[in-house]
Amino acid sequence: MKKDTLYLHVGWSKTGTSAIQAQIQEQKDDFLARGVLYPQSLQWPDHSHHPFALSFQGSGSYQSDMTPVEALDALQLEMGSSSAESVLISSELSPFYFNNSKFKEFVGQNFERVQVIFTIRSQSELLLSLFNQLVKDPNVRYGASLFSLSMRNIHWLNFYQNVKQWANVVGANNITVVPYSQSVVEDFFDKFSIPVQYRGEGGKRTVNPSLPTRCLAVLQARGRKAADAASFARIRNEVVSLAEKVPEERDRHVLFSVPEQQALDDYFKKGNQMLANEHGVDISLFQKSQYKPVKVLPPGVNLEKLAEEHT
Repeated sequence: MKKDTLYLHVGWSKTGTSAIQAQIQEQKDDFLARGVLYPQSLQWPDHSHHPFALSFQGSGSYQSDMTPVEALDALQLEMGSSSAESVLISSELSPFYFNNSKFKEFVGQNFERVQVIFTIRSQSELLLSLFNQLVKDPNVRYGASLFSLSMRNIHWLNFYQNVKQWANVVGANNITVVPYSQSVVEDFFDKFSIPVQYRGEGGKRTVNPSLPTRCLAVLQARGRKAADAASFARIRNEVVSLAEKVPEERDRHVLFSVPEQQALDDYFKKGNQMLANEHGVDISLFQKSQYKPVKVLPPGVNLEKLAEEHT
């Protein structure tokens, strides 16, 4: 007998996905009570389903140790031991699964429908957040410019075209779009009619925190000397520690100018509006109205000297 719905939360990256995944895991029993299984056997320690996604298509240095058939078999096994009528898979590294014939066959045999969930934010904000992630990651150590990053990801940043690809297969009525905000976890849970319950004294917690933006250019410059991930991490921590002692008035290098941010967002403006119209989303929730230059510490600055001057 087929299950009801396969929910695929496929991204985008840097839209609160890590926080969503961590909170789903925290409340996995609440999802089960609603008839939704959040598979436990296909997770990374961050509670994403990256091993499942990467089995269909690797992403840079991130690869899965499973084949698509092995990933689907593992999912089938866990589904078979659960009475839940639906399944939720969440990975912002998800490829377009329907390019794989085994996946299409699996879905046809096991589910009545597929619901695809997207979390999105303005392209300029997403790009800056992605840049931060790649620069700080000791396993990536991204050394190119923001402009290079945007050009390499121009198709990926096109929300409308990517969503349309999925809609053409699962149907526009099976597409859900959740704009990023400080309440993105609550907004995501609301799609399942599940209240968020932050446990513990701290309440909300930051998952996968960003590097202080002002440190990015300095870290890129100094990180080139790192021989391995461990030495890069030491350099990163040192830069952050020293920068804490330096006043923000020393942030004189423009990393991302206002015209650059506006040009990027304007490029996708028409597509974003079409996406909002077709899927009933308030465009103002992911369209910036105000901009300011992103200023950082200059890449060649003598942080040690500045920190000493202000200690």
